[in-house]
Amino acid sequence: MEIKSVHICLEVADYKKSLEFYGPLFKAAKFAVSWTDEKSYGGYTNGTTTIFIGEAKPRRVVRKRPTGEEFVVVDHVGFSVGDRADVDAIAAAMAAAGVTPLFRAREYPEFGPGFYAVTFCDADNNVIEFGHRSQPTR
Repeated sequence: MEIKSVHICLEVADYKKSLEFYGPLFKAAKFAVSWTDEKSYGGYTNGTTTIFIGEAKPRRVVRKRPTGEEFVVVDHVGFSVGDRADVDAIAAAMAAAGVTPLFRAREYPEFGPGFYAVTFCDADNNVIEFGHRSQPTR
């Protein structure tokens, strides 16, 4: 079996408000709109990965905000990017949009040699990570 693409769907309380967070993130990560009803649901893709954001009424899932003190935020979405400059580009785009990272762009050797990442938390406490590993793990 060959898996050709993957999609995820994140539940949000307010679709339009969530675009204040996801708009700059998608632009920096080179995701484009694949489909949206422009009110409560939309998909954004880079060709192989699609992220859907869907407004749920009533909410099915309410997440607690991570404190930033966790060793691992186990319920997060992580993207592997080509190099550190890609991680830094995401971090810069989000900073320009006024978004503070949950975990700033830096090396995290506790997750293996050469792991460099930045992590954000949206208004609904969905955690999104962009990382690059310069050395393979064993």
